[in-house]
Amino acid sequence: MKERFQNLIELLSFRTMWDDQEEEDWEDYDRKEDYVSGDEYADDSRRRAGISSGSLYLIIAAMVIIAVFAYTFMSHRHLYTGYSIRDSYEAEDIVGTRYEKLGSGFVKYGSDGVTFVSGRNETQWSTAYTIETPVTSVCSNTMMIYEQQGYTVEVINSDGVLGSYQTDFPIMRAVIAKNGVAALMLKDGDDARIRLASTDGTTLAEVKTTLEDQGYPLAMDLSSDAQNLMVSLAKIGSGTVDTSIAFYNFSSAAQTDDSHLVSLTEYRDEIFPYVCFASDKTPVAVGDSGFVVFSASKHPEEKKSVHISGEILSVFHDDECIGFILSSDSATERYHMLVYNYAGKVTADFTFAHGYSEVKMDSGEILLNDSGHIMAFTPGGVARLDADCDRQIAEFVKIPGFRKYAILTNSGMYRILAE
Repeated sequence: MKERFQNLIELLSFRTMWDDQEEEDWEDYDRKEDYVSGDEYADDSRRRAGISSGSLYLIIAAMVIIAVFAYTFMSHRHLYTGYSIRDSYEAEDIVGTRYEKLGSGFVKYGSDGVTFVSGRNETQWSTAYTIETPVTSVCSNTMMIYEQQGYTVEVINSDGVLGSYQTDFPIMRAVIAKNGVAALMLKDGDDARIRLASTDGTTLAEVKTTLEDQGYPLAMDLSSDAQNLMVSLAKIGSGTVDTSIAFYNFSSAAQTDDSHLVSLTEYRDEIFPYVCFASDKTPVAVGDSGFVVFSASKHPEEKKSVHISGEILSVFHDDECIGFILSSDSATERYHMLVYNYAGKVTADFTFAHGYSEVKMDSGEILLNDSGHIMAFTPGGVARLDADCDRQIAEFVKIPGFRKYAILTNSGMYRILAE
């Protein structure tokens, strides 16, 4: 870059203060000093061509801006195939420990307890419990750890434990809101009940579903304010499996009866195994052949439906886009990634070769990893990082800063810079 600027200055350097023609023009001036200083020559400047110092500075400044812009643009589109470790924080964790990013720190959890650590792997607090098969749900800075097919629930945030309680029915799945209120899908014989519970387990509302009437709940999600619940209900018909997408509202203003049901949309011969509030104003249901975006009105209804051809292997999303990984027909590029905005427009469509065990959206990037490889893409489909890792990766996350990531393993935490 320095050499480029030197060459530019040489090309745009000032002309000599006078040349042969100008030597002949001296006779029009009383003193040579007046010519050199420009005092007498100023009035005649319009008819003499040249580059003033002010113009040169503007040109150089423009070239600098263009160079910086070009460098930034190319850097953001460059594929980095390696990384350097900028900081490392050693810590021997029990084999089987799992990790979750929460706020500016990380949660380490397993079957016997949970620990919250800072970004430097320093323990902030910890608590013990016994959960054989821990499953998590995260909303903003609040996290829930529950026992699948069990009865134990722990609700935490970065400051500590918000609540612990036991349920009276086995938990099939659960989701948490920002304020710590949870929606629990409980198994009640052949039927299911969906319970809204506070941080101490107090029942706030409850909806019971029967296989014969409403169908069996496949998936659900709770809005961040715990006011709206979205549920996918499957019902077996004569040779078909139909799905209903139900919306429940638990605010006092919306209550019309004890069912809390405000909207029900039915789909024939289609299954929706995944639903989410991408934001409180963007409810989305993902089916086996595409996805549906619903309105955020008092009575939600279908707003946009997108068909996707191919077998959907994975789904990921944030509040701006939703993405899918499909099987690819290519012999070398095994996977096909599609990313959409919630208006249904494709923002990325490409294939890639390397396998993965986890995919997610994190801080505006698509992150994939398996035990020894990491990848990062932009929602626009630009491959940003594709590198092998000599560590057994437990969690791969984005941290603040361009090209900056963190790798968590059972032996420590490593902050890396893509190179």
